[in-house]
Amino acid sequence: MYSFKMKNLSKMKGKRIAKYIVIVAVTISFLGCKKFLNVEPIDSLSGNNFWKDQNDAETFTREVYRLFRVGVGIDRPLVLMGDLRNAPVLKTETFPNRNDIRIISRGSIKELVSTIRPTPGTDAERFWTYNVEWDKIADWKPVYKVIQSANILYTLVPKVAENDPSFTPAQVRKYQAEAVFMRSMSYFVLLRLFGNVPYYTDAYNQDPLPRMDHREVARKCIEDLEKVKDDLPWTYDDPANRGVRAMKGSALTLMMHLNMWLAWFDKPNANQYYAQVDRLGDELRLENNGAYELLPIERVAEIFNGRSKEGLFEIPNNVNYGESYGSLRKTYFAHVLHAPYFILNATTTDKSELAYESSYMKTLYPEGESDGRIQSWFTDKQGNNFMFSGNGNFTFFKFFNLALGSGNTAQSIGNYQVMFRYADAILLQAEALAAMGGNDDKATMLLNLIRSRAKAGLYPEANNYDNKLQDAIYWERCKELMGEGHYYYDLVRTGKLYDAAYSWHPMAYSAYLQEAWTWPIDPKALENNPFMTLNEYWK
Repeated sequence: MYSFKMKNLSKMKGKRIAKYIVIVAVTISFLGCKKFLNVEPIDSLSGNNFWKDQNDAETFTREVYRLFRVGVGIDRPLVLMGDLRNAPVLKTETFPNRNDIRIISRGSIKELVSTIRPTPGTDAERFWTYNVEWDKIADWKPVYKVIQSANILYTLVPKVAENDPSFTPAQVRKYQAEAVFMRSMSYFVLLRLFGNVPYYTDAYNQDPLPRMDHREVARKCIEDLEKVKDDLPWTYDDPANRGVRAMKGSALTLMMHLNMWLAWFDKPNANQYYAQVDRLGDELRLENNGAYELLPIERVAEIFNGRSKEGLFEIPNNVNYGESYGSLRKTYFAHVLHAPYFILNATTTDKSELAYESSYMKTLYPEGESDGRIQSWFTDKQGNNFMFSGNGNFTFFKFFNLALGSGNTAQSIGNYQVMFRYADAILLQAEALAAMGGNDDKATMLLNLIRSRAKAGLYPEANNYDNKLQDAIYWERCKELMGEGHYYYDLVRTGKLYDAAYSWHPMAYSAYLQEAWTWPIDPKALENNPFMTLNEYWK
């Protein structure tokens, strides 16, 4: 549960809390039936029992965020998948049963999903003992649960103003903007996973829907966000809400990502999308009034402890507020840390469960090139560095605050899953400019903002990419955003997934054209919907 939710709800009387829980639960209970897109109207929500004051609006809004946290962040390994699929990662010799790492890193999704919940004790079952639950990714219902709730919020929050004159039009617009952001963020998750997906904005949709082309879904989300982005604050007066609630920077960055997606999949109009990314990036950087900043490289671990000025949208996880993952192996950091810096399920081994192929790490960090991330992220207090080892000695301290010593504590481990942060947006703008051409100086300036923070040599004087600006920006994203769920999707949206110069485990071009880059959809989506189809490749 979100910390700001617990903080504020603790002030409310027990009966009022119970009322909120019951009504919110009833509102979203439509997913208990098989007709997950055929929603029966809930007339009671427009009656006299709810949407009476700001507390009602606030409580329902928090529930939308909580549903996203559960459906995307902690119950299923959606973010982890972005780092491991077709990635240059290895299961280590210390954990030979982690066959799932080998399977997903080779892009063998058919093999992965064909062994869902196998018979206990069999060879196929062994990797499931680690509770990653890759099979849950195929079920899109939890994400549609967020979308439905966001649609209800957008539609019904104006009722508060009807009942409470102190609830201003600006407040109504702000809550509606949060609803649009969460709906668009959910569609962004879905279209990157499944490609074409059903799209709707009606609070109580009752019609079975076909899948809409993912490019059109992206365009609709951009259009919706453009209308409401100015109704969101750059940041919040209460720092407890910073990053975990939608901000204007959250919306701008999401629009940048959606435009970059379209630039690849709608190539004839690519330059139009790149120009939009540049416009949005300027607005984000030049107009945020100091709301966002790049933290010093020595303090990057603070980003993943949540609510920093670099975080733009993140899924919170703070044990001090009772927030936890069902299985830490659904997170990235649990795979790349080991005792004494991290203890997983009482395991005291001094080996990590995952390592990167040494050839990939040497591509990111060529010999002789200075980079502060080498010291801050890969070197322990004793000066040991195993970034090129390719074995269980590999350790990645990006999500761990070495200054606080060893141990699995709330202070030392950054448990927040950061979906967007300032560095990501800056590099997206640089990438768009380099791809569009004609403004390499500005693209270089943006690239060097990130390299300067990392205490790395500046482009073009310090680079090993044959003075190719686009390559320098791509590899910078690989370095800077390692472990944050961007790796696979950057390959997909640039076509590099089938290019062996960039992908250590490339997908066949023919398979890419058949949309093998998607994830298979759970066949349950076909139930009670004659218009629904599954991804052809995965049939």
